[in-house]
Amino acid sequence: MYAASLNGYLEVVKLLLERGVDVVVPDNHGWTPVNAAALNGHLEVIKLLLDRGADARVPNNDGWTPVYAASVNGHLEVVKLLLDRGLNVAVLNNHVLTPVNGAALNGHLEVVKYLLDWGADATVPDNDGITPVNAAAGNGHLEVVKHLLDRGADVAVPDSNGWTPVNAAADNGHLEVVKLLLDRGADATVPANNGHLPSHSA
Repeated sequence: MYAASLNGYLEVVKLLLERGVDVVVPDNHGWTPVNAAALNGHLEVIKLLLDRGADARVPNNDGWTPVYAASVNGHLEVVKLLLDRGLNVAVLNNHVLTPVNGAALNGHLEVVKYLLDWGADATVPDNDGITPVNAAAGNGHLEVVKHLLDRGADVAVPDSNGWTPVNAAADNGHLEVVKLLLDRGADATVPANNGHLPSHSA
């Protein structure tokens, strides 16, 4: 069931369900069929699994829920479906792995917008203290950073290692992101815990 869901083989999933295969049994890493389908954006498979009782809130062993898996890979229609099926906003703001953080990390602006409109919090960090704006800045996703700041994200919040968004952007050579952050009030003189400053990356 996991493999068929992961690869989007809808007819195989239907057959397995008809033969009594459990819709919720995870693999050894905690990936349920609906989580696997969400990872690769297989919308019709997810609809079928949810109709047969799959739980969209169950994370895998690493804390990835279906909506996080879909967000990381930019599958907007899957995110919409999961939220429309009654996913609680609290799932969006859990500190382990927030979907908006995953979407921001990989530059999926439309997913970020949708999650925030649904009630996700742009300021919630993950377990490493990385906020969505820090994740987006470090990977050079200018439009995502801009949108997050427009929606109330803090330009100065460091992660657990003391890296602020401007430090992360500078360290990875993302000039336009650095400019934006400085224009929005970032302080380039604040060092990380190891003493690293944005200017050290220049």
